[in-house]
Amino acid sequence: MRVWGRGIALVTAGAALAVMLAGCGSGESEHDGGSGGSADPERGEGASDKGSATGAGKGADVRSALTAAARKTGEQASYKTLQTGTPGSGRSEMLFQKSPSASVIKSWNKPSKASPSGFSQVISLGGKTYVHTDEVPGKSWYTLDDGADAGRDKGSGESRAAGYVPEFTGALAASPSTRRVGEERVGGRPADHYRGTVVVDELAAYTGPAIDKGVRDSYVASTRQQGMSSVVIDLWVGKDGLVLKSQEAGRGSKGPGLVVEEYSDFGAVPAIMAPAANTVATWKEFVDGISERS
Repeated sequence: MRVWGRGIALVTAGAALAVMLAGCGSGESEHDGGSGGSADPERGEGASDKGSATGAGKGADVRSALTAAARKTGEQASYKTLQTGTPGSGRSEMLFQKSPSASVIKSWNKPSKASPSGFSQVISLGGKTYVHTDEVPGKSWYTLDDGADAGRDKGSGESRAAGYVPEFTGALAASPSTRRVGEERVGGRPADHYRGTVVVDELAAYTGPAIDKGVRDSYVASTRQQGMSSVVIDLWVGKDGLVLKSQEAGRGSKGPGLVVEEYSDFGAVPAIMAPAANTVATWKEFVDGISERS
């Protein structure tokens, strides 16, 4: 999303995770899907317009379908999101739980000297964020109160682990270019494929009901931060009305970017639990552990 890897949601846990990422030497940005991955240019504006011309649905019907899909997906008690970018940019597996609000984010990125495995894991639950660490002897996690999470994006939903469903469905529903491309299969399930080109300045001026103002403003700001004036968004909605897959592609100041998310396990994610207390270090213990090794 934005300042989290336009695709690889590594900063989703807020400030605590940002600190951890800094220690691990990750260069991912929040909505960036990686450091400017390559968006498939053949799938860009030209392909979008050509594909939409053959689509069966448009206008109010499309907006209604997308708005309903966003609402129904947002009502789910839990689900899993697999987020990827361009090849080699890494991937994130995220579990979202609506009530009590909780999430788990596992990310795999390029190994570095500070992070030989390239793996990171964050659990958010009960007002605390737990970050996996190997820096504290005898402990596997460290924690910070969520009150320190000043950088969290409040306008985009309860948890970044929920993915970009509100942003992508809302932006598509607000765009006059959006069309139903046809029926395809996602994960073996039939789905309606929608596609549109979202012009950022037009979305910023949109005041209709298709997208929440807070979500719109956050999405516009983060997209502009990436230097993108327009993006092509594809969305696949299952026959049960749930969003199964989304893709955002565009070109920004750092080159092409791509975000792909696949959603599954609706209402079937096991209850998210905090790590055992005896495995969790305090922030001070974590900092002291790093200091001792430096």
